[in-house]
Amino acid sequence: MLWNLVPTVIKGVVDVVKTKTETKKLMAQAEQTHIRKMAEGEIAYAIESQKNMQNSWRDEWFTVLLSVPLLIVFGAIFFGKYEWIDKLKEGFQTLDSLPDWYIWALMAAIASSFGLKVTDLAIKKFKK
Repeated sequence: MLWNLVPTVIKGVVDVVKTKTETKKLMAQAEQTHIRKMAEGEIAYAIESQKNMQNSWRDEWFTVLLSVPLLIVFGAIFFGKYEWIDKLKEGFQTLDSLPDWYIWALMAAIASSFGLKVTDLAIKKFKK
């Protein structure tokens, strides 16, 4: 009976060794990728950008600004001030009449504040 367990134990040991070997290989590949990106300057740029954004209110400001219409709608329903919704719709109709370049510039500013590189997004869009 004990001899029946030997193949199972051996298989388990082999699996553990394979897993450790795969892990070492993946770690080496990750380290190579990291070193390559450091050499290309990508990581330094990303770290510097994160440091610069630590004390920035820009992304929080955009989040608050984008939440205002939602608050107006729920406030209008809660307080029974349905004219607020009419004014909000009027405001969005006015925004809809703004020039395209302004809308694209605003979207780029919002995207960059949330950490999206606009150039990367444009490159991906035009490569398709």
